Amino acid sequence: MAAKEFGIVGWGLAGATLAWQLYFEKKEFLVFDSNKNYSTRAAAGMVNPIVFRRLTKSWNADLLMPYAADFYKRIEAVLGQSVVDAKNVYKLFSSFEDENNWMVKQQDDRFSHFLQPLSQNEKIENVKNEFGYGVVNTFGNLRTNDFLDLSKAFFKANSVEFIDEIFNYETLNLENNTNGATQCEHLIFCEGFDVLKSPLFGYLPLRPTHGDTLIIKSDNFKFKHILNKNMFILHVKDNLFKVGATYNWKITEPIKTEEGKNELIEKLNKFAEFDYEVVEQQAGIRPTVMDRRPLIGTHPNYPKIHIFNGLGTKGVMIAPFYSNTLIQNLINGQVLDKETNITRYTKFLA
Repeated sequence: MAAKEFGIVGWGLAGATLAWQLYFEKKEFLVFDSNKNYSTRAAAGMVNPIVFRRLTKSWNADLLMPYAADFYKRIEAVLGQSVVDAKNVYKLFSSFEDENNWMVKQQDDRFSHFLQPLSQNEKIENVKNEFGYGVVNTFGNLRTNDFLDLSKAFFKANSVEFIDEIFNYETLNLENNTNGATQCEHLIFCEGFDVLKSPLFGYLPLRPTHGDTLIIKSDNFKFKHILNKNMFILHVKDNLFKVGATYNWKITEPIKTEEGKNELIEKLNKFAEFDYEVVEQQAGIRPTVMDRRPLIGTHPNYPKIHIFNGLGTKGVMIAPFYSNTLIQNLINGQVLDKETNITRYTKFLA
């Protein structure tokens, strides 16, 4: 087998965005796909530039949002199919104070392009919203399963090799980046929470965050955007909606929990005035980091071994821009952002 310039280990959001960056740069690559993409598969794929708890902007939102929007449009043009559903986020207020805070922030030039002005809001049918709501401008949500599956099918049709097995560290030769019959000049590890088991990057302080989500069916709830009130309701298709998500830092495997299911139902029942039934439960492990910044860069001891991980809850917005920074670093020597470079954790290596 001829050697490839790049090998991607993992086929979740991180691995797929890296693959597209390499494709746009006309670089040859192969992919190790363990088919364990629990986090991306369970994710709602929402893009929200606002942190509602403090009504502030997400980290680097002004930079990441437009880049991500263009990136996914470019992919859709290549695929000839949509992977993003255009939706805004409707935030239900819990008090008149929430409404006042929104009006103040909306008149601030730093926020006005994200927050729509409040008007005489119409009641959202079959939802308790006595204090009204605010609308966040965003480009919608990435259909994460379609994104992974359509991307994989496209790349395979264009002669990209996918090795559908768990990457075997025991057969990895770090002198020439061979693994079994494969050889790559650069290996980029995008394994999500499995990085905790990695002999190369297990020293990094990734903090896995378990989350349950539900798929509900409702015949009398017709809302097509994203609704948020201490949780989200996202229209999926027809009369199906995704509801989520929980946060649990004690569970380290992507197992469905009765506790998570009950928590979501309890929150939903506080404002839902529509009938529904739970038709499915999903669970995933978010790869979050203690400083809430991605893990990007090159192993301190192995110059051809790299990582792209730790995308956390805002991964759909973060992944496009920062996958590009890593690829530009490896191809053109572009300096990595100190906030995201794993050199900030080299002290943990010992």
